[in-house]
Amino acid sequence: MKAFRILAALMMAVVCVGLSSCSKDDDEKTPEINQANLIGKWQSTWERVHEIQNGKEVTISDEAYTDGFWEFKADGTCLQDGDSQLYKWTLKDNELTIIDELRGFTDIYIMKELTASKLVLVFEDWDNTDDGGEVLDDATTTTYKKIS
Repeated sequence: MKAFRILAALMMAVVCVGLSSCSKDDDEKTPEINQANLIGKWQSTWERVHEIQNGKEVTISDEAYTDGFWEFKADGTCLQDGDSQLYKWTLKDNELTIIDELRGFTDIYIMKELTASKLVLVFEDWDNTDDGGEVLDDATTTTYKKIS
């Protein structure tokens, strides 16, 4: 009888350890962004623009938009909207950086999603404040589909 109690206690301990090692977080991890999926031609399908007014998000537009194009090449260059000017691009974590060396500017997009067929980018427009800080003025979320 004593051996049965010890065995039962050990079995309960094993069950408790097994259950506590399972975590809901394991199922909710954000998938890694695979840079190879970015290579190719993309056409916009939807665009949502929202502003921050008095600290609250206000949607300005949320509609189909098919006029935006990106072509990302494996050599780290890209084209936008069929333009002949090459830009440089880098991807680190979820930040896509587009560098226009000719005009001397850099844009950073937040990559919300990247699969073999879908790309979602967010561009945030920040304004300078009088005290030297920055405040988010508006953000544009654009969804793209891969066309080649």
